[in-house]
Amino acid sequence: MTNLIQTLNQVNWDFSDYSSQRFPLDVNSMSWYPATFPPPIPKFLIALLTAPQNIVFDPFGGSGTTVIEAIKQNRPFLYNDLNPFVVDEVRNIVRVLRESSLRPYLLQTLKKQDEEYLSANVVKGFCKEEIYKGKSAEVIREKYPQKMLEKMKSLGVSEELILWYHIDTLNELLQLYELASSDQDIGMLSARKYAFVSILKEVCSQRGHFTYITDNCRPANLRYYNAFSAYLSILNRLTISVDDFLRQFVVSNGEANLVRLIDQSTICCGDARKMSWVDNQSVDLILTSPPYLCAQDYIKTMRLNNLFFPNEGFDKLPGQEIGSRANRKRKNGPEVVNKFYDDMRAFCGEAERVLKKNKFFCLIIGQGKAKAIEGHDTIGELSTMIIQDFGFQKIYETSRTIGYKWNRLGGVDHEKIIIFQKK
Repeated sequence: MTNLIQTLNQVNWDFSDYSSQRFPLDVNSMSWYPATFPPPIPKFLIALLTAPQNIVFDPFGGSGTTVIEAIKQNRPFLYNDLNPFVVDEVRNIVRVLRESSLRPYLLQTLKKQDEEYLSANVVKGFCKEEIYKGKSAEVIREKYPQKMLEKMKSLGVSEELILWYHIDTLNELLQLYELASSDQDIGMLSARKYAFVSILKEVCSQRGHFTYITDNCRPANLRYYNAFSAYLSILNRLTISVDDFLRQFVVSNGEANLVRLIDQSTICCGDARKMSWVDNQSVDLILTSPPYLCAQDYIKTMRLNNLFFPNEGFDKLPGQEIGSRANRKRKNGPEVVNKFYDDMRAFCGEAERVLKKNKFFCLIIGQGKAKAIEGHDTIGELSTMIIQDFGFQKIYETSRTIGYKWNRLGGVDHEKIIIFQKK
């Protein structure tokens, strides 16, 4: 244990040299999601706290950073998240890795096919204006030919999309949507859908902070962005990054079988407070970053995804999130905080149940600065609860500076890495 603590103390946990912009071909950098932690955090903790074939579990899995780093080190994984859209993205990228390991030229073939298809099927523009006024659905609808509105209805996408995208951008997106839905080959289907949802925010006319989309603040002006170009760029990045990932896996893990590793792992869309699908004392490491109280609304950030792939429960799901940002202005602060503690207590009880004895429970957690939680040390109070109520021993704690400006929502610019051990 002494050697472990010494090693942990030697790590600079800020990882200020890492950002998705500096490492654009890292698989972890492909798809956008708010408040993700840098891949070096799970990379180091998985290496230090587990052995090959140990099971790594992330109950608040988000964009799947822990999953990717577990696969890189030949560790089976369990992934859980309440957000159905991000779960779908993680399933797709893992399928792409699996299928690409079986068919090394899968993505190169797909990219060539899509480049040829899109160049031969250039979408005719409907609008001479590169920018036009948004906000008014009635005025915007006049720009749309009836056939395009009927096509949107037949595809099952929401007409609200006309308030977020320029008509010519949306026309291109609809063609990409059809392309992403046409192929029954699981590898190509997953890659196309992953690339498609990855560009929805990039080509949207709402150019403000992502919380403008979260809070349903539609753009005042609709500007044309080339969706075909954005899509092909993502496909190119995906092709290079997956090829690099597979080479690294072979070099690092020798004869390990990637397909077998993925097939013995599980991706689940579920509630971290109720994880009956995970067996008692079956997990070797829990490594997760739970919601920071009043800092994020994760499901609402997927508003654009929901307009293309409507989820019947989308409006109700945010109310099931733990510690959502929507509560940040509530005057009844004690109620907000107590509900957060109750939810986290339920989660920690599940964590204690599924973790093997003497194994580790790692939390990466920060504290927001919303009015509803003024005067509370939520990190310290949660740490005390985990020790007193569930019998864990805290073996390590350190603070790290968050270097990503887009992660500092709710005033969170520092967070703690805390490691507990189950006695």
